[in-house]
Amino acid sequence: MKVLLLPEFGKPFYPALEEQFAGVDFIEAYEPDQIEREVRDADVVFGDLTGSQFEAAKQLKWIQTLDAGMEGLYNAIPRIAESGITVTNAQGAGAPQIGEHAVTMILMFSRGMDRFMAKQRDREWAQDYGLTIVQMAMGKTIGIIGLGKSGMEIAWRCRALGMDVIAVDAHDVEAEPVLEDVWPLSRLNELLESSDFVIVTVPYTPANENMLGEVELALMKPSAYLIVTSRGRIVEHNALVAALKDGTIAGAGLDAVIEEPFPADNELWGLDNVIITPHIAGNSPELDERTCDIFEWNLRRYVNGEPLRNVVDLELRY
Repeated sequence: MKVLLLPEFGKPFYPALEEQFAGVDFIEAYEPDQIEREVRDADVVFGDLTGSQFEAAKQLKWIQTLDAGMEGLYNAIPRIAESGITVTNAQGAGAPQIGEHAVTMILMFSRGMDRFMAKQRDREWAQDYGLTIVQMAMGKTIGIIGLGKSGMEIAWRCRALGMDVIAVDAHDVEAEPVLEDVWPLSRLNELLESSDFVIVTVPYTPANENMLGEVELALMKPSAYLIVTSRGRIVEHNALVAALKDGTIAGAGLDAVIEEPFPADNELWGLDNVIITPHIAGNSPELDERTCDIFEWNLRRYVNGEPLRNVVDLELRY
């Protein structure tokens, strides 16, 4: 069995793979021409292929991608859904980091840290002002849209802060003890009406683009905050800008936006009630190793003929 290893960040971890899987022919390939040559008789690919590289593959059976989101794969290989090849993703590799990032956003807003930092730059001791903006996270309701691995990492951290956690999901997901309840997606409006913080972790697909538009944002409390950690296109951009400017919602923490890199002239940059981070919620120095670990776990299952983890439904695109 020939396994093609594409990401250079995996170099420190590849020797351990070769030790554990003595009967596997591992090939590291980093240059496009080399990849296109080596993929022709590869059985497994760890990494992301271009369209021409995919077309060159003649006996490929399984691709382990490097990300949880699948839009890059579908953009590069539009016919992947009809190919019959098994695709697994790296869902969960960045989930703990996303949990920490979302909680950071919640605490930034609830304790007014973004505004205090601005006061600090002005060397202003704004105690009277500060007393009007600080609040407790404890006792507030967090609503999670899309209860996957990232959603669960957010959920238990918020529960540890004394928050009430509810969620909606398109699939039948059993409520863990840290959640008050998990509702079907048909109850999205109820979640929006009930939550003090709404967190978007649902994966992007064409079906859920602009899931939250003007009507949905208007259902949120004027005191509520929207936090987006998955993909920016889940939220209709112009509706979000309007809701932030007219006070429909209190603010937004955006790790994912409609266009990345985010243009410098977009007016969201200048809004005082917005925190923007450059799509790094899932990142940390540990991410590379965690991504390689997922591949290692799956390779062991593949070699042993066991079901793989993180298998992508190629029709649903996640």
